[in-house]
Amino acid sequence: MKNLLVILCLLLYLGSRAQAVQLKADRTKSYIKYEMKHAVHSWTGISKDLGCVIQLNAKDEIEKVAATVKVKSFDSDNSNRDSHMLEVTDALTYPSISFYSTSVTRNANVYQVKGVLSFHGVDRAIEFDMAEERSGKGRTLKGSFKILLEDYLIERPTLLMVKTDNEVKLELFVVF
Repeated sequence: MKNLLVILCLLLYLGSRAQAVQLKADRTKSYIKYEMKHAVHSWTGISKDLGCVIQLNAKDEIEKVAATVKVKSFDSDNSNRDSHMLEVTDALTYPSISFYSTSVTRNANVYQVKGVLSFHGVDRAIEFDMAEERSGKGRTLKGSFKILLEDYLIERPTLLMVKTDNEVKLELFVVF
């Protein structure tokens, strides 16, 4: 419900700018993926329930981005691991991960995106690049960035009394 309210407020704000155009991500084709490592193995979790909105300026360039995903929507093909991730991320207390941009700069077909990532009750500034591909009226954005679990006050999961790596790689694939 909170995510819906955030997206609705963002859409209303974006809608208040007459020359701007907003596009919503196609949830059937978009995803966000995380990769984690442990001394014994590595794994990937994916969510195909990514909500994302971009705002275009009069030059048809992206000027704002906002996204949200529910923590429980990630699937790593291992229900025990997914349940444990819900525990360590306190998904009942912090059910969503969200992002909003503070600046978007274009250089050819790559956008440098700066903004705030909210995860586990912590807001942190991040920046990353997103490559844009256009096809007809559609566009696809691809990007990746890394976070540290400890930056978001998340205790690293353990297996055989050995903690996972602190670094988590996130990959975005968003179709508009």
